[in-house]
Amino acid sequence: MKLKSMLALGVLVATGSLAHSQTTYNITGATAFRAAANQAIIALLGGNGVTEYAYTGTAGINGTNRAVFKGTIGGSPVIVRASWSGSTQGILDLADQTSIQFLKSTVTTSTGGTVNAGAAGDFETAVARFSFSDVDKLLSSRPNSAIQGEGVGVVPFMFVAGESAPVGVNNMTDQLHAALWSTGELPASLFTGNPANAGFTLLATGRNNGSGTRAAVLAETQYGAFTNVVQFNQTFSGDRVTGLLTGVPTLFAPGGNGGHSSNSGVRDLVTRPSSASFAGGQYSFVSYLTISDAVAATGYDQATGTISGGEGAKPMTYNGVRYSEANVHNGSYTLWSYQQLYRAADATPTEDTFFNNLKGEIDGVLTPVLGLKTSDMNVERTGGDGGPVSPL
Repeated sequence: MKLKSMLALGVLVATGSLAHSQTTYNITGATAFRAAANQAIIALLGGNGVTEYAYTGTAGINGTNRAVFKGTIGGSPVIVRASWSGSTQGILDLADQTSIQFLKSTVTTSTGGTVNAGAAGDFETAVARFSFSDVDKLLSSRPNSAIQGEGVGVVPFMFVAGESAPVGVNNMTDQLHAALWSTGELPASLFTGNPANAGFTLLATGRNNGSGTRAAVLAETQYGAFTNVVQFNQTFSGDRVTGLLTGVPTLFAPGGNGGHSSNSGVRDLVTRPSSASFAGGQYSFVSYLTISDAVAATGYDQATGTISGGEGAKPMTYNGVRYSEANVHNGSYTLWSYQQLYRAADATPTEDTFFNNLKGEIDGVLTPVLGLKTSDMNVERTGGDGGPVSPL
């Protein structure tokens, strides 16, 4: 009996007989949607308690950058590997079929999720055949690529202020955003209206230019998705909860236009109190995060607007409107984009089937903290990312 070979991702791995062969699918793209994507993969391969998986890092399966999942589809064994790097970076890697880093399929997995320490021998490079993106490919470096995509949800974002920011730093406007991200720093008094805060400095930080979150936010605020920004970084010591920022904030190179490769780096800056060793502690970072990361960082409850727990960062309204599921649905909160799922231009029939199966699981895992269903929207965005929001 012959085994049919699959192109690229659809690799049929023989393990002794046809009955034990496995198909492996590699996915990359948006860190903003990784929580929903990972949960959809688990659901597709058998569900919680059945699907085995492993992941890197300490933020759990919803916050990891590398993961491998094992289960079955239609009774056939399947492995899915995820390497979350950012939306526009994912589009680039999918379009160019660039080899990127994945966990090996042979790493130890379990139904409760095995934390992988990330040893060098546990990784290998391979091409991705699917990619999630917070923005349309038109806002990527491969706008004319033949990769095929479909919208699978709505991804909201939130501006957040660092733990040390004055109480009145609680709202971001398009004007304040333009001023802060074009210079990298502003006095807090511009946000609070209190002259006493003039000596307190707010520093912009955020994602790199491979991030769909960044492109979506820059487009929505009318700053320009491809316009350079000035963003700061800072070293720190200690663990995520109690570590204090140390050292002098420095511009991302080159010229500050760089940024973090994932939202975890942004959370590291906005969830720690400022160190008195720099500027007497009179500074704080301000940034944007996906809703799942913003909720974790701030303890924000979208249903009530109250705060409980969290990691110390402070939620901000956008143009005077707070994030909630209802406010996105009705169009008053506009800091969001459509989540796209792309597949390779030369996708095989087997890959097309997997694409449709995965897409079909997404609605079932979406929540106001992970993403929203497009079918529940009462408004739509026209003219592409950052375009006007109008009634359906």
